[in-house]
Formats: sequence, C-alpha cells, structure tokens
Amino acid sequence: MAKHSRHHRDRYDVSGNAEAQYVDGDQTVLVNKRGIATLEALQLAEEAGLTIAYETLLGEVHATTQMTCDLARHIHGRIFGELFVWAGQWRTVNISKPGITWPPPGFIPENMEALERNVFSKFPASALVADEAFCRAAAEIQGEFLVVHPFREGNARTIKLLTDLLAVQTGRPLLMYDQSDAGRDQYIAAASAAFKRDYRPMTDVLRQALACSRK
Repeated sequence: MAKHSRHHRDRYDVSGNAEAQYVDGDQTVLVNKRGIATLEALQLAEEAGLTIAYETLLGEVHATTQMTCDLARHIHGRIFGELFVWAGQWRTVNISKPGITWPPPGFIPENMEALERNVFSKFPASALVADEAFCRAAAEIQGEFLVVHPFREGNARTIKLLTDLLAVQTGRPLLMYDQSDAGRDQYIAAASAAFKRDYRPMTDVLRQALACSRK
C-alpha cells in the first residue's frame, strides 16, 4: 500500500513541471520559450500564434478530415507551439477556478478517448447540412470538450478553431463570437451548463455566432 501511495504522489508531482511554473510572483505569466515576462506581451504572442494557426490549418484540413483527439492536439500545438513546451499535450497538472474543478490529469486520456468515440464521431460534416443541426452538434462538441479541459491553457481557443474547421467543411463561414464582456460571460455560463449536459445555452451562443458571421 505504501508503495502504491508513493507512486501516486510521484505521478502528480509538478515540481519542475513547466505547466506549473510562472515567470512572475503573481502567477499570471506561465514560463514560456520566448522568456516573455508580462501578461500583455504573452497575450499578444498567443493571438499571433492563433492567427497563424488559422491560416495554416484552413489549408491543411479537407472536407473528409475527421474530428479526432489527434487533430485537437495538432491544433493546440499549432497555436501555442512557439510559446510553450507542453503545447499539443494533454495537461499534467490539476486546474480549477472558483466553483469549477476539472478532471484530474490522470483521467484525461480516457475522457478524451470517450469524447472522440461518443461525440466527435457522432457528427461527421456530411450530417450537418441544416444550420440547427450544426449549431446543436457544435454546442455538444464544445461543451463536452470544455468539461474535460484537456490542455493547460487555450482550451476554448482550440475547440473554437476545431469548430471553425467543421464550419468550413460544411460550407459555412468562420464563426463570429460576441467578444464583449456580456458575450464572454454568456460563453462561460454555457460551458458551465455543459457539466450537466445542458447544451441549450451553448447552442444559443453558436446560433448567434453563426448569424453574426453572415452579416
């Protein structure tokens, strides 16, 4: 028993783990490859990486490309690979926010395999002809992905990019989310509702984003 307990502690020991290290004392800037020391500069670098990832992936993904865990990791790596050594890898640290605790890292591979099997594979692009079908599918995909929160950072950006690739596969434009404070609060609330498998709030978010993209 003692041996098992020690192994369990060692498995989740985050000492020396870049995912748990910060540049600043306030713990707002994660250790990164570029040595960026301010949150504003890091956010700008992340946005630049996101823009490049969109440009690259829109050329890589084809009509028959399937949603998989490997594709999610590839997307995350494209966005954050120039900044973090852990880009494209399932997280190895526990994360939480007030009122929300995401699954421990040891459960992520199993949870993501289930997500691919039970959600990703359920919604091939060919089945999403109607807008309502697309919005409901995208809502479940995003909601369930965010419940797992498989990456250290950048989960929402990763799954939004994946959803945009699905939109393009189905002949739709890139989605335009409400970036106001109210819009961000709505998205967070929708992600929280997904913990109870209530995808209606996220479906509303997706309907609005699709409508805005067509204006």
